[in-house]
Amino acid sequence: MDGRASAVFYRSPDDEYPLFVRAQGCRLWDEAGCELVDLTSGVSGAAIIGQGRPDIAQAMAEQVRRLSYMHTAAGTTLPQERLARRLADLAPEGVDRVMFSSGGSEANEIALRIARQYHLARGEPERWKVVSLAPGYHGATAGALSMTGRWDINRSYEPYLFRGVRKVTAPITYRGPYRGLAEEEAAQRAAEALDAAIEGEGPHTVSVFIAEPIALSTGMAVPPDGYWRLVREVCDRHGVLFVCDEVITGMWRTGRFLALDHADVTADITTLAKGLGGGYAPLGAVLIRGSVADAIRAESRRMAEVHTYSGSAQSCAVGLAVLDAIEAEGLAGQSEKKGALLADLLAERIAGLPWVGEVRGRGLCQGFELAADRAARTSFPPSSEVARSLTDAMRQRGFLSRTMHHGSALVGDAATLTPALTIETDDLDEGVAAMRASILDLGPVWEAQSER
Repeated sequence: MDGRASAVFYRSPDDEYPLFVRAQGCRLWDEAGCELVDLTSGVSGAAIIGQGRPDIAQAMAEQVRRLSYMHTAAGTTLPQERLARRLADLAPEGVDRVMFSSGGSEANEIALRIARQYHLARGEPERWKVVSLAPGYHGATAGALSMTGRWDINRSYEPYLFRGVRKVTAPITYRGPYRGLAEEEAAQRAAEALDAAIEGEGPHTVSVFIAEPIALSTGMAVPPDGYWRLVREVCDRHGVLFVCDEVITGMWRTGRFLALDHADVTADITTLAKGLGGGYAPLGAVLIRGSVADAIRAESRRMAEVHTYSGSAQSCAVGLAVLDAIEAEGLAGQSEKKGALLADLLAERIAGLPWVGEVRGRGLCQGFELAADRAARTSFPPSSEVARSLTDAMRQRGFLSRTMHHGSALVGDAATLTPALTIETDDLDEGVAAMRASILDLGPVWEAQSER
């Protein structure tokens, strides 16, 4: 669709958007009948169990016939109660309360409000500041955008964003201050940077530290081993709540229910979305450590600020059906195996290409950075249009993929792969082969454009 002709006000008004009309599993078809294999779970990572599933449609329809809506200020519903219990059972020990939202941005803002209520309940009203990572992304609403460490995204809205957020350099070892360091030293220095930021703000004024275990904004860079354990220690030492944004990485995307589970670390508050609703309904969740919830309850403080569709019966019914599908089909185990296969394919076919700087990620949350100079680790200039051209080339080969141009000092052009847990191994194999062929075709073009 032509953005200038449509009545829809698109996010990029002058761009053209393909009109998709049908999807089944990990395949989509546009109005021209073009078939694409989806390597992105619907671009955002939400369609984690594939599309067009009769079991999910049936769960939605049955719930709507039974009870379509009830605001959570006036009552609860069986789907909300059952989904909360399921999530609490899956969460780490000690995390046993759940509050629902309509999506990831809203979940991260709820996490902020829970933290505020917690500190008020403990008699520490001066704790209101936030520390987050840059680059990093936490959503598009004002509070979530304030916590986002992406100047290319939030600079236009800077006058509307709250000032109490301190950004700390993300623990990326490809470029920046942690480049070339051993894992242990990089983890230690990155944790010390967090500690210094909290000390600089005044520990008694800091409410939360929020971070993603693996982020699209870092091109799927995985923090060095030991980092999250040290983060937990820093937060505990200063009485700061640790909020883990698992909107992208949760729901077995990395082979575990939560990506932070790989580090054997438990956050005080964890946010989920995207895969929780499977792309079938707007749904997010905030997992809360019992001690945090109990402190709020002990002082009879109320979380009165709820949204219209928080805890929606229909959405929660979808969430239950998504969990049922993952359990019945053994998708958690499949995710781990397919993630290992994807990592191997990228290492064998992509990592050695002259325009690829680094391959990184975990499970079915993989990515790689494209570099103009592998040795110097320099990015391509924006004029090379690496992200757009690679996305277009993959589409011409029959694959929906995602490559983003970040343009920061730490991350340039990064391709990310977040396929559904249900994707066939043949599709992974062919998708990586198509990616290799596309890069081989485009690499010389990128070089020529960057030399102009």
